[in-house]
Amino acid sequence: VVTSWLGTLADYRPARFPVSVGTIPPGNVVLIAENGNAVPPGLNLAAANAPTVAVRTNPVDPYGKVLIVTGGDAHQTLEAAQAVATGWPGLSGATATVNEVHPPAKSRPDDAPRWEEPGERVKLVNFATPQELEGDGSGPLVAYYRVPPDLYYGDTQNVLLHVDYRYNSVPIGPISSMQVESNEAYLGSVPLPPGKEASKKASVNMALPVVNLRPFSNSMKFLLTFQQVRPGNCRDTVPPNLMGSILGSSYIDLRGLPHWASLPNLELFSNAGFPFTRYADLSETQVVLPEQPTQQEMETYLTLLGHFGAETGYPALRVTVTGPDALRAGNDADLLVIGTGQDNSAVSQLGPSMPVTVGENNLKVQDTRGFFATFHNAWWKIPGSDQLPSGDIGATGVPDALIEEIESPYKSGRTVVVVEMKDAHVFEPMMGGFLESAQSSAVSGTVALLSGRRFESYRIGNSVYHVGVLPWWTALSLWFSE
Repeated sequence: VVTSWLGTLADYRPARFPVSVGTIPPGNVVLIAENGNAVPPGLNLAAANAPTVAVRTNPVDPYGKVLIVTGGDAHQTLEAAQAVATGWPGLSGATATVNEVHPPAKSRPDDAPRWEEPGERVKLVNFATPQELEGDGSGPLVAYYRVPPDLYYGDTQNVLLHVDYRYNSVPIGPISSMQVESNEAYLGSVPLPPGKEASKKASVNMALPVVNLRPFSNSMKFLLTFQQVRPGNCRDTVPPNLMGSILGSSYIDLRGLPHWASLPNLELFSNAGFPFTRYADLSETQVVLPEQPTQQEMETYLTLLGHFGAETGYPALRVTVTGPDALRAGNDADLLVIGTGQDNSAVSQLGPSMPVTVGENNLKVQDTRGFFATFHNAWWKIPGSDQLPSGDIGATGVPDALIEEIESPYKSGRTVVVVEMKDAHVFEPMMGGFLESAQSSAVSGTVALLSGRRFESYRIGNSVYHVGVLPWWTALSLWFSE
């Protein structure tokens, strides 16, 4: 809960949460103690018999602080964490005893604060200040924005891009223009005609091809190209007031698009933590850790929760942490399974359901053809059609880490994502590589394999399932087309 809240504050800055058990490291530290008696005496905190939040100077570092989150038992400690994450109004002074914490209501699907509400227009200025979207043409103006990761575009080829802009029309020549790009793809050129207004406001509607939209984080680039007026004898003028700006009323119209995602798709997990973040408070998520998790496994969990909070803008108030016994028939939850090497009994239990498994010295791709294998190998198949649906993994040897997504074998429509590391030594490049590539397509498909700090992703098998709801007329049309 605490690291997901810190992730919301970190936003686009990747946040890591190293774990230390039983000792306080130097620097700024968050100390979690599910029993107030476990707080080191040097922190001068009386034994807590209620949810308690405190700030103390780090006893091993006079320049560091310790944020203490504790209580009389695990339940009270969780209440203290929820108080921190929700900004409980009684948090003041060096020590605060928390009472009557009332967390917000359970999240609804797709209600994350940093995701656009269904039926709304996506504003291009959500992640930029007005100053960042104005300039003199010496550099591009870049607007960053997010679209919900589970939008279903169907047969839609283009969506409407509406741009409101303002510029000084007095000192410019007749061939001034504004170039528009979406995720580095050229969309078009908008003329900037000269005029007599020192601040001329105009607008333009453009077709934004769906193929130029990424599934979550996007950028829109505007390059103002001003032609300077040339008086007689071709002498250049150097006006100091060549300026233009993109206005806050600019938007992309995604209204009417349903929330319905085809899975497995690790790009949605990497970009936005989906489908776990479909409920922003993670109330439908269970994190499966080994019975005795290592510090690296705990840091993986905490760092991923920080990443989820950064993408939703909301703390994971209701996430559940459990052990391998959660892997049982009928478990109606999305499961995030984290483990290292041979100590990961949860991965062993999932093995028969996973398209790719890692052994001690090999990488095994399961036969994912299932029922259609008989037809695939039939005598009447087209010659030369030997491309296996199970795909082709070009990796050699055993990867350092694996991220894999499957439909839960325990409940239809639910998801299992497995994060498995070969050993503790690959943990650092695994987390660093993941955070570096989180907003790219490096982690995508069904399985992503790590070698060094680089991920290679593959689509294995033909199994597809869906999360979300389609309007009945769209579902009927899709059914007929299929």
